[in-house]
Amino acid sequence: MSKRGIAPLPKNYPLPLVKGKGTKGIGLRKNNQGGFSLIESILVITIAVGLIFVVYHFGWGATGQAGAKTREADIRTLQIAVGAYILNSNGLYPTDDSKLPGNGEHKLIMWDASFGAGGKQLSFYPDFIKRLPKHWNEGVWWIDNAGKVSADVASKDY
Repeated sequence: MSKRGIAPLPKNYPLPLVKGKGTKGIGLRKNNQGGFSLIESILVITIAVGLIFVVYHFGWGATGQAGAKTREADIRTLQIAVGAYILNSNGLYPTDDSKLPGNGEHKLIMWDASFGAGGKQLSFYPDFIKRLPKHWNEGVWWIDNAGKVSADVASKDY
């Protein structure tokens, strides 16, 4: 028995060897505790922060640009549909009274605006526009006195 009351290990018993504080060279590991060292922890945190930055910068940042592009595409599509509606209805507009607004004014687009042609009833939606744009039911899609379509919604909200 040793001084501490623990039986000594056999001579051929494999021991974990480490460089420890206060020892010269290689000594026995006193506590066989697992875990990460400070350098490993800092490295993992740095990699995680880098990944978060890349995802935020290239992932979420692109959604704002996509919203702006979608909004502009919807405006172009609606402008074409309004033009087709006007041509086929002999000058009627898809507004509440089928007329253009006065100078400097604008009117809401009426998605259910319709007219009779060739014995059948045609509606702005779905006959002239096949897919309703985002926020179609929130009163943000307008026609001005020049017949130009606009959306009163920010690109970031699109």
